[in-house]
Amino acid sequence: MAAPDENGDNPAEEHGRDFEIIVNAQSHDLDRAHVSYEEIVHIAYPEPAGPDTRYTVTFRNAEHPREGSLAPGESVTVKHRGTIFNVKATSKS
Repeated sequence: MAAPDENGDNPAEEHGRDFEIIVNAQSHDLDRAHVSYEEIVHIAYPEPAGPDTRYTVTFRNAEHPREGSLAPGESVTVKHRGTIFNVKATSKS
């Protein structure tokens, strides 16, 4: 059994517990610790954009890795509260 982290959370027992993340300054609930680039983009932009739209996803205050950016196909482990994502849509010119 893994030891709890500094917040008292045990990352090995994350599934099924509530997680609160912030995406573009809006709070969202998750039921698991791992979230993908595609899921974060869908939360930020639920309506499909045009074919030339690209998304930049950055995050901070995550469990692992702590901060960085996500590319298509990548995922991150979030903390129970306070992982922040910024998603920016840009058009290819």
